[in-house]
Amino acid sequence: MDDDMTNPHEGIAPAPPAQYDRFVRELEERLYDGCSVTFTLPHHSSTLLARGVLSRLEARGCYTAEIDLSNVSTIEELTLLLLQTVLQLRIGISALPNSSLNDFIDSLSRPEIRAKIKDVVDIPYVQSVKESPLELLDESVSLLQRIPEQSKARLVVWFHEFQVIHKIDDLLLKRLRAHFQFQSHVSFAFVGSNSDLMRTLFADQDQAFYRFAVMLQYPG
Repeated sequence: MDDDMTNPHEGIAPAPPAQYDRFVRELEERLYDGCSVTFTLPHHSSTLLARGVLSRLEARGCYTAEIDLSNVSTIEELTLLLLQTVLQLRIGISALPNSSLNDFIDSLSRPEIRAKIKDVVDIPYVQSVKESPLELLDESVSLLQRIPEQSKARLVVWFHEFQVIHKIDDLLLKRLRAHFQFQSHVSFAFVGSNSDLMRTLFADQDQAFYRFAVMLQYPG
């Protein structure tokens, strides 16, 4: 699998308004009902679509999170991105430092941050494993379930450029699937710009994410 960011849909035609509206409503309902989805769309279009769909879900009481994998190339970068994104649900954007993984974890001990997350994050444990990227990754992924479960809500996670993830580590997809499949309070939108890679990830029976999400066709 190469050329992750190759975009065979670069010249994709805009969807007719009626078809686009139906697609937005379908996405909203599937994600709200706990059904994960996957489809192919250029990055800029994915960003615009996500804003529309996620705002509707927020209005219905869901937590929402966007995770852009465009510039992620290591497990450490993925872990930091996941932690920042999910903890923002509790803390807010302004309180979280945009720094290294170690600095970010150290910042969790600040009183104003600790007070908001101590019921969902074992901060001493996280700090004790900060040199172990995979253990930290497991903890950050588990938070995707823990936070909405505690609030009796649903979290909808929208991944941009999801096909990039297969290049980070050979076993990463299997590790993520093992977590995601048991997360009853989380729905996922796996969106990527490379149709061949996305089809392989979700339609090839040898892949970890085979049939994990409903494959949709953007009406462009």
